Amino acid sequence: MGRENLVDTTASELIDRILAAEFGDGVLPNQETLARACGVSRLTVREAVKGLEQRGIVRVEHGVGTFVVPTGQWRDIEAIARLQRLDPKGTKISQQLIEVRRMIEIGAAELCAVRCSDSLVDDLRKYVEQMEAAAQIADVDAFVEADIEFHDAILGGTGNPFVAAIFDPMRPTIEFSRTQTSAIPLIREHAITEHRSVLNAIATRDPEAARHAMTSHMDQTQRDLEIYVLSR
Repeated sequence: MGRENLVDTTASELIDRILAAEFGDGVLPNQETLARACGVSRLTVREAVKGLEQRGIVRVEHGVGTFVVPTGQWRDIEAIARLQRLDPKGTKISQQLIEVRRMIEIGAAELCAVRCSDSLVDDLRKYVEQMEAAAQIADVDAFVEADIEFHDAILGGTGNPFVAAIFDPMRPTIEFSRTQTSAIPLIREHAITEHRSVLNAIATRDPEAARHAMTSHMDQTQRDLEIYVLSR
């Protein structure tokens, strides 16, 4: 394993240890102790900790110690996602993801309707058909994969690389959340209906209809969460 990968792996392990509350007082042990615990060199630990500091997960006070930044102040998307996935039911993270998706995906659908190609429409249609096929045999994993590919295609269809880049770090979390909710058959049925409406609006190159369809999809997702998940 190259040094860069080893540093990343060590940083990831340190985040896991932080989330597991191994450092109960919020202070990381010295680098020599961490190196022994992680089975790596002190240099690797030093670089890993430096990376965590740059990501705002720890605060280094030279000559004093390395302190864990309170999780409520974290601004690193990947780390926040890992924190939220600790919720066994995924309800809190599902609510937060819907809020973020509303902010971005509604506008993305509108822009995609203006800029999309015929091949993109074909891809969207293929993903909806895959969702339908997966729903028929209750294959939740395949259903979620097609669902996410559908939305990824719309983000890419905006022609703006920043849009897709924003969502990329959240993909594992979205997969986690969608797997939780898509286990419910009626939610799968609703999702297929809403996805087909979005597809039809984009296929007609109608930005207003695409915006309305994606809004309806987010509304339905919120209702399904409240009725079939949060109320349990």
